[in-house]
Amino acid sequence: MKLKKLVLSLLSLSMMMIMTGCSKKYELMNHYITGPFDTITTYMSYVSSEDEFNEQCDYIEEQLNYYDQLFDKYNTYNGMNNLKTVNDNAGKKAIEVDQPLIDLLNLSIERNQKISSKVNIAFGSVINIWHDYREEAESHDGVGTVPSDEELENANQHTSIDSIEIDEKKKTVYINDALASIDVGATAKGYAIELIKDGLIEMGVDNFLLSGGGNVASHGQRKIQKEGEFYLDDCADKFCVGIESPQDGNYAASADDPDSENEAVLVVQGESIVTSGDYQRFYQDVNGVRYHHLIDPETLYPAVHFRSVSIITEDSGLADFLSSAVFLMEYEEGLKLVNSLDGVEAIWLLEDGKIKMSDGLKDNDNVYIIEKSRLN
Repeated sequence: MKLKKLVLSLLSLSMMMIMTGCSKKYELMNHYITGPFDTITTYMSYVSSEDEFNEQCDYIEEQLNYYDQLFDKYNTYNGMNNLKTVNDNAGKKAIEVDQPLIDLLNLSIERNQKISSKVNIAFGSVINIWHDYREEAESHDGVGTVPSDEELENANQHTSIDSIEIDEKKKTVYINDALASIDVGATAKGYAIELIKDGLIEMGVDNFLLSGGGNVASHGQRKIQKEGEFYLDDCADKFCVGIESPQDGNYAASADDPDSENEAVLVVQGESIVTSGDYQRFYQDVNGVRYHHLIDPETLYPAVHFRSVSIITEDSGLADFLSSAVFLMEYEEGLKLVNSLDGVEAIWLLEDGKIKMSDGLKDNDNVYIIEKSRLN
């Protein structure tokens, strides 16, 4: 009997050693990529080896560069027909392009027709004017002039989304208006992030945060509990994302936490968060009036409803589209749209320093507003 107990004890010990030896040890690693989509892309994941992490980073960087070049309307690249090639041949001929560009254009047109006409990828002729004025201002310490109404209205005559002709079989894109131009600035980055996220999941990566210039995609959760004090207890073992503060005007400082760079914190598990705001790409006139890059197709001027709009939903591409669309809407119109879509939530930072949330975020344990007095 004693021998039997000894054998069983040894077997149990052996099994424990095997199980311990087979368990993985994880380490949090971070990587930064500068360049693609004119932003800094950050990536974090819990991995068991540096080689594993480097493989993931190589994949992300390769894909980011590819999509950035394919969707680029300002530069050409050897051996690639991209969006600039299509725009340069407007009114001349159809251009054969890679399938991801076809897919992005089709999806953007579909969402324009079914979700909101506020985001129009054929609005490039107007966006180009504002881009040129902003570039000129940047060469003069961020101070510049404003395009005339006549200049904007003339360009707006060439913004019909019907001018984009896509041949699925030939994989070509043709713009039948020689003065029209495609701009995917409101859709491309989120779409690319979503494709890369899907690729990482297919590779077997079961936890990560991928963030590129206001576009954050998440998958899984932390492998190692994070130590410290957090606004939300769940941030110790789940990924959390902050809603960035403009840190000027009525958001110059938070009374509850003056050192915080965020206005809110959200727990994410598979969701994407995309923010559109007026405090990243902008210039000012001599009177200090701010002119940012999000142009309202009705007024032809930068929208003035909010400081930022953040969309929370699973699909980063949809979140990118919606963050631009809702930013260009009055609050009630945007709220109605968000509430009509399954699995979509939003946070608005208003000009007066107040914060509004969509219905599904109210009384939600996964969101924390840092300065409660801002809630409206």
